[in-house]
Amino acid sequence: MKKLLIFFLLIPTLALSGIFKDEEGKFGLKTKKSGFEFHKNFMDHKDHNFQYIKDEIKARAGIYFQRFELRDGDCFRDDFWSDCDTDRERVEFSTEPRQAPKGKQCYGYSLMLSKNFFDVAPAKTTLGQVHQIGGPTGTASGGLASFPPLIQIDAHKGYLFFNWHELSGSATDVIDKSIFTTLKPLRKMKEVWTDISFCLDFKNKRIDAWVDGIKKVEILKSPIFFKPEEIYFKHGIYRNLISKYKELKNRKMRTQVVFYDEIRRGHSIEEVDININPKLKPVD
Repeated sequence: MKKLLIFFLLIPTLALSGIFKDEEGKFGLKTKKSGFEFHKNFMDHKDHNFQYIKDEIKARAGIYFQRFELRDGDCFRDDFWSDCDTDRERVEFSTEPRQAPKGKQCYGYSLMLSKNFFDVAPAKTTLGQVHQIGGPTGTASGGLASFPPLIQIDAHKGYLFFNWHELSGSATDVIDKSIFTTLKPLRKMKEVWTDISFCLDFKNKRIDAWVDGIKKVEILKSPIFFKPEEIYFKHGIYRNLISKYKELKNRKMRTQVVFYDEIRRGHSIEEVDININPKLKPVD
C-alpha cells in the first residue's frame, strides 16, 4: 500500500515539473515560455547525472533549475554513435524544435559552476553548443569521424570561451578551425549564476554574444560556410579527449557538477536575455 501511495504521489510531481519519458524510454524535460517544446537526452544517463530541482531561492528565475553531474566513466551510446569508443563522456540534452539556418537565431541560458568545479584540461569541457543536422563531415585528430558543431561554449584552462567553428574545405572533408573568444574566468562562475546569450545572424552575416548583458563577441562573418538542413541547441556537460587528462594527471577523470536555468531561443536578443529585457517571464 505504501509503494502504491508513493507511485501516485510521484506522478503529479513529475507532471508539474515537466519531466517525461517518451515511447522509447528517452528522458526529457518540457518547459514553458522558452521557445522550445522540450529538451531530451537521446542517449542515456544514470540517476546521478541529472536532477530537476525545485528551489525558488537558488534558481536563477522561477522555481526550478537543472543539475548535471558527470563522473569518470559516464559514457553512453545510441544507434548511431558511441562516446565510449571515441574518447568522450557526456550527459547532454538536445532541444526541439530545431531551427532553419536563416534569419537571426538567438539563444540564451544561465550557467553556474559548483564550488568544487574542476577544469580537466587538456581534456575539453563543453557547457552548451549549437549543432547541425546535415552539415559537413570530416576526420578529427586520431582518425575519428568528425561532425563539427557551429558553436561551443567551452570551459578550458581556467576560462569560459565562445568557440565558433569556422569551417572550410569541402562538405565531405571539412577543415575545422576554432575561433576562441574569452567570456569569463571560471573562478568567477562558481556558486554564481552567469547569463550567456548569443545570436547567429545568417541574413546579415554576423555573430554576437553577451555575458551578463555585456557584449563580448562581435564576428562580422557568416556563421556558416556550408548550409546545414537544421541547427539545434544542446546543454549539459560534454567532454572529449579524456585520455589526454588521464595520461597527464595519471588519475581518473574528475567529477564535474554544473547548474543550468532559463534556457531560451528566439529571433532577437530581447527574447532570450533577461539582462537586456527584464520583462522576460521564467521558463518553468
